[in-house]
Amino acid sequence: MSKKNSDKGHSEEFFGDYRDFWWNKPFLDLTAERLKLHTVSSMLDVGCGKGHWTRIMAPYLREDAEITAVDNDQKWHFQNPELEHYFSGKAQNFNLMKADAQKLPFPDNSFDFVSCQTVLIHLPEPEKAIREMKRVLKSNGTLLCVEPNNIIQSLTKTSLTKNDSIEDTLDHIKYRLIIEKGKRKMGQGDNSLGDLLPGMFAMEELKNIEVRLSDKAIAMYPPYDNEEQVATLKQWLEGSSWKSNTQKDIDFFSAAGEQYMPFYFEYQEKYNSRDSHIMGALQREQYHAAGGSLMYLVSARK
Repeated sequence: MSKKNSDKGHSEEFFGDYRDFWWNKPFLDLTAERLKLHTVSSMLDVGCGKGHWTRIMAPYLREDAEITAVDNDQKWHFQNPELEHYFSGKAQNFNLMKADAQKLPFPDNSFDFVSCQTVLIHLPEPEKAIREMKRVLKSNGTLLCVEPNNIIQSLTKTSLTKNDSIEDTLDHIKYRLIIEKGKRKMGQGDNSLGDLLPGMFAMEELKNIEVRLSDKAIAMYPPYDNEEQVATLKQWLEGSSWKSNTQKDIDFFSAAGEQYMPFYFEYQEKYNSRDSHIMGALQREQYHAAGGSLMYLVSARK
């Protein structure tokens, strides 16, 4: 039975259209050339979600490539009209399936190219998923995992934070670190796993490990009217990219440990008007930021 239309899948709830603006095409072109993706005859996209990464990668593969996308969320594996429409009429054969990233339903040595985008950060044991992706990868095939460091956002300056005191900045970093700690203890993954990926690849004895950083930054400056700025503002207005409708910061603090709860309430009292200040500055067209992030692309050969 399918879900109601009002129900949202994971990547839809967290990012919406904003994810369509994560990449600069010249960077992707160069990455695809370096990884020789034009020779790929079979690809597996693990945790495909709405299909952003599947659609980004597909044009770089052989025109007759077999492309399989899997997800454990029923919203995406049961039916995904947008993704299926994209492949209709194309020579590439597309398959959409249900699968757990930590237990892939494919034989050993099945795919030339296995990839995922912002999937491992949500898993309690990402090492298992990496091991599974290696298992289904053909000998000398390419594994490409794309994962961020999200804690860095607490250190990037904006027009509103440029004069923050050292104490305020440390408060914001501490707040995010505790949330990440709680998320890990709840078995919901590590928001900054990207830093650890090359080492994880090495521990699985993958070869020719290469690490790249996306060159994408979504700069915000008045009048906020280009497509990527509009999508970003929409995301901000609908809620933080890392907050769901069911999970609250206080839950992560509680999971991190009771010793952190006094800081949670102190922080809420001290900075309770922070979001409204940002929204007010946007409305007055006084907010600006370079919008840099830290997104790793880690590739290797089996």
